[in-house]
Amino acid sequence: MLAKNNIFNIRATKGTTWKGQTGQRKGFVEFETREMAIRAWLVLMRTYRRRYAATTIGEIVTRFAPPSENDTRLYVEQMVAWTLIPENMELTQMWHYVLLAVAMARKETGVAIFAGDVLMAMERYDIKIV
Repeated sequence: MLAKNNIFNIRATKGTTWKGQTGQRKGFVEFETREMAIRAWLVLMRTYRRRYAATTIGEIVTRFAPPSENDTRLYVEQMVAWTLIPENMELTQMWHYVLLAVAMARKETGVAIFAGDVLMAMERYDIKIV
């Protein structure tokens, strides 16, 4: 199920309203545009890094798609295969997150996004993860 423009299947959480959020559907955030979903994902990745020290694909995916709800091992393996970034390598460059964003959108909803879309959102909203 794809909530409106939520290309990453970001869950709605009590007390959190994302910029560009228009509502929620079946527990998932709905966004005005895909760009707002990309922005939310970038902010989420920054939070994972700063608050939870999740800096590798393995750590990020385990937090984003926990084993209680997903085949996390398969998810990690797919992210590694699709990004060519080793599971336990620290993501130290913004382009690492660009590759991960493209791969996660594909995994979560089958939606193809362009690396340029992610880069434009980073620039437009001045979001720096690393």
